[in-house]
Amino acid sequence: MSTGTGTGTGTTAGATGTSGTGAGGPAGAGAAVARAGRAGFSTTLLGFSLRGLLLRGRTAGLAALPLVVAAVAVVVLAVTSVPARYGLQTTLAGDLLVGLVVPIVALVLGTGAFGDEREGGTLPLLRAVVRPRWHVVLARAAAAWVATVVVCLPAVAACAVVGVSIDLPAGEVLAGLLLATTLSAAAYCGLFVLLSLLARRGLLAGLAYVVLWETFLAGLAPALRGLSIGSYARRVVTPATPGDVPLGTVAASGIATSAVVLVAVALVALALASWRLQRMDVGQGGA
Repeated sequence: MSTGTGTGTGTTAGATGTSGTGAGGPAGAGAAVARAGRAGFSTTLLGFSLRGLLLRGRTAGLAALPLVVAAVAVVVLAVTSVPARYGLQTTLAGDLLVGLVVPIVALVLGTGAFGDEREGGTLPLLRAVVRPRWHVVLARAAAAWVATVVVCLPAVAACAVVGVSIDLPAGEVLAGLLLATTLSAAAYCGLFVLLSLLARRGLLAGLAYVVLWETFLAGLAPALRGLSIGSYARRVVTPATPGDVPLGTVAASGIATSAVVLVAVALVALALASWRLQRMDVGQGGA
């Protein structure tokens, strides 16, 4: 009896030691997700997802992109006259901020929400989450959205300073920039989270969408702009730019309509991503 007890104790201790060893790796991450899952959708799960995105090295690298836009804005303020800044503000806010910075940052963070787990083979750990899987999708997408907006803030601030310097109303400039950034980030993050669940190479698929569709096709063919997130984002940001509605927007749509479209895109993408995660073969990593 004493021998059996000792063996059982040793076995338990060994199992405990093994678990402890893996706590810092994928098993530890899965346990954290599972604990958050048992607690219900809360700041625990959102915080875990957000921390996982913000602490990655690639996120620090992404921060350089908005800083480049901020540096360009500083140069514009230093070397140009006020009249010359009118066209440059449209380029900064419409082309660089919502046309380049937001989609690229959202692409990397959105596809990273599940893409890294698929590539690393840790997606089956999501089965440990005792909750509807749409909660996990919502938390990951919300974390990508918040991280995208935070990373883009230096570019938003720089565009706001340039806009105010050409005597545009400060409130309208700031409202237009923040609304366009937050709504387009939500739409892009929803789309790219969905792509990360549909394709193993979601980053490449998203990059093709941004470069080929958003930049090339929608930019050249006005008929395709109604299917472009960036076109609606440029329409929403128009209060922060001088003059008429800039090129590359869905000029027939108002700001409110464009904002509603961006929200709808985000919601539909999240619904499809939840449906995909619920039905994909998690045991096979979503292959």
